[in-house]
Amino acid sequence: MFDLDKEQLREALASAKQIEAALRERLREQDLVLSGLEALQGQEDPAALQARVFDLLSRSVTFNLALVIEPEGEGFVCTGATDAAAVGAYWPGGGFFSRVAHGRAAVVPDNRRVPEWGQCEGLSPLPGAGIYAPILAASGPGLLVLCSHEPGAYSARDGALVSRLSLLVSQTQAAAQRRRLSEAARSADIARQAAVEASEAKSRFLANMSHEIRTPLNGVTAVADLLAMTELAPRQQEMAQLIAQSGRMLERLLNDVLDFAKIEAGQLDVERKPFDLGPTLHAMIDLFAAKADAKGLTFQAHIEPGAAGLFEGDSLRVRQVLGNLLNNAVKFTEAGEVALHVSAEDGPEDALIIMRVTDTGCGFTPERGAQLFDRFEQGDDSITRQFGGTGLGLAISRSLAEMMGGDITWRSTPGEGSTFEATFRAKRVRDAGLAATETNGPLHPQHLRVLVVEDNPNNRRIVAMVLDLVQAQATYAENGQEALDAFAPGRFDIVLMDLQMPVLDGLSATRRIRELEQAEIAPPVPIIALSANAMTHHVAEALAAGATAHVAKPILPARLIQTMIGLIQDGPALTAVKATG
Repeated sequence: MFDLDKEQLREALASAKQIEAALRERLREQDLVLSGLEALQGQEDPAALQARVFDLLSRSVTFNLALVIEPEGEGFVCTGATDAAAVGAYWPGGGFFSRVAHGRAAVVPDNRRVPEWGQCEGLSPLPGAGIYAPILAASGPGLLVLCSHEPGAYSARDGALVSRLSLLVSQTQAAAQRRRLSEAARSADIARQAAVEASEAKSRFLANMSHEIRTPLNGVTAVADLLAMTELAPRQQEMAQLIAQSGRMLERLLNDVLDFAKIEAGQLDVERKPFDLGPTLHAMIDLFAAKADAKGLTFQAHIEPGAAGLFEGDSLRVRQVLGNLLNNAVKFTEAGEVALHVSAEDGPEDALIIMRVTDTGCGFTPERGAQLFDRFEQGDDSITRQFGGTGLGLAISRSLAEMMGGDITWRSTPGEGSTFEATFRAKRVRDAGLAATETNGPLHPQHLRVLVVEDNPNNRRIVAMVLDLVQAQATYAENGQEALDAFAPGRFDIVLMDLQMPVLDGLSATRRIRELEQAEIAPPVPIIALSANAMTHHVAEALAAGATAHVAKPILPARLIQTMIGLIQDGPALTAVKATG
């Protein structure tokens, strides 16, 4: 009996040792996993993370090759391996790999029996055993594969261990994905900041160039206009008109470039104000009818009754779109006719206005037509040399039409002519009282008292010539501080204020004048911001500072006089008027 108890004790001791060994192994595995996770948390570089995982795996399971395989398209690709030559190897989807990726770990005594190994691109089938464990890769369910050259080298226990350790690989993939997302976000932020800085730099450049070009251009066009108003011989009158027309062409090119820049930057707005469509269109019709007649072309225009009346929209942009279409039609037509047809289709909320311009000009192919609305594009390479232009007109016009709820379409036949159809949406205005009113004819006030604030001597002389036309009494200041020294409530009927000046700029001077008027409870004098700073934000800044209107240089003498008279007629109340020259 004693011998039997001894034998039982031996068996119990052996069993206890086995249990102890199993527990020790389980603790070792758990410690390996925990230490691995802790080590991974301290790492940030994806390559270092993966090398750390492979090192941890090698402490538990012997292998000759370890692979991290991720889904790609319809198959799987190796994205990490202990042998760099294996990276990029590709396996087809489905079958054994897909079952493991979406299921449980598997131990394979001979890798050559796995179907995917025989179809692998970039890696020859390895002899020996393999352990295949599922992981969660960055692109979806993938595999961790350990290969040994010895067939049958792995047991089910090894497979279970690797399955538990595959958590480290999933953690590695997650960390790598976080790193990639962080780097992508950082790169995107850097790119966004660079784009913002580039856009701001472009805006500053365009604003400066606009100012610098408009200032001398003002001397050309305004003086030419004033010269044309004097008594000249016919030949001299023709030369003055040519100078003025050339200056206007240069101004239009400048405006096109600025408009396109504002459209690209999302800074161009369309107004929603009542306007009479008929007179708006007739202003362009009369202009281009004369140009067509000068070329010996027939010009026809028809506005259907449904398109007449008051609408709510941006009359300036409507004229700009129609002007571009008519200008191209007349420019590219050497013989025949140019025709305009305007109609309207009423909808439940607004009307669709259709402006169709047809010509018998040179036409173009569908291939070239598809490029016409690209910036700086024209019909062919020779068109620019023959007819001139920036190639921005149609691109700007389509953008404006789209901003007004419409579009521009075309059809053309080479040698036979073209048809362009511009559409925009506008609400009808039923109350005629809402329509904008024009001044009731020109006035010729005697002894109008004007404070002219302008630092450029040439511009001061030009303004003096314009004011002589209405026999105004002018006082001149070369900067904002001199203007404040000269100003007193009731002393002047109107102020012409340049914006960019030394000592004290025009915006600051305008604010100080308004503060002075408020302090003395005096009616506000009309202030016209007369400046080469003509971009949208410049106009907004001037009106926000207290200016009554903005007239851009180069000055149209008639427009400046009309704006002055209109403000004097309106009385002392401030009205935000944008009168661009």
